[in-house]
Amino acid sequence: MLILALESTTEACSVALWNESVITEQFEIAPRQHTRLLLKMVDDLLKQQGISKQDLNAIAFCRGPGAFTGLRITVGVAQGLAFGLNLPLIPVSSLAALAQSGYRYHNQTSFLSCLDARKNEIFWGCYTIENGHAQQRGDEQVSSITSMAEKIKSSGLNQPMQVVGTAAHLIYPLNGSLKELELSFVDSLTEDAVYPHARDIAFLAAREYRLGNTVGVEKAAPVYLRNNVTY
Repeated sequence: MLILALESTTEACSVALWNESVITEQFEIAPRQHTRLLLKMVDDLLKQQGISKQDLNAIAFCRGPGAFTGLRITVGVAQGLAFGLNLPLIPVSSLAALAQSGYRYHNQTSFLSCLDARKNEIFWGCYTIENGHAQQRGDEQVSSITSMAEKIKSSGLNQPMQVVGTAAHLIYPLNGSLKELELSFVDSLTEDAVYPHARDIAFLAAREYRLGNTVGVEKAAPVYLRNNVTY
């Protein structure tokens, strides 16, 4: 099974290849350069691995939430490749990928995934690791940090969680007032650990492919979580 995964919903840009459980990835933090980089990274990765586009079984893409422009680039490139190659698509959440990355780096099992949504808001979702895979608990949402805390407490999702993602630095200064949430923060092992990664998109997509959870090109769509998108 060969799955190509694409991710460019934040300042980072990455592509990955799932090849029978072996994952290879190209990753770069490159703000506003995704249009130039993404297809080149795809070509470079496949050439490096000796894989033709025609050998692929599916294309996975990060469907968001995330930055408007990055999401449109990710989805557009995924749709273009899938249409030309007549391949199914596998949408994967950026927040699920963050939780999967947190598990990969830190081996914890409960995560609050969060991305900076600007306008004093964050994209967030709660996840647990089950059988090695990130599982969503409750809905993914966009809100202020204060509203997030209230929603978690009222929803019954509250439990000790590790915070992962680009908005962790926004939540950390408020941790004293959020102590009821039992949040933990750790120093990232690498600078790129706060971003969604195509390798985690590929890992989660492989299971979805085995389960038959794919979509056609016409049904591939970004998830913004807010109606007013400006970046």
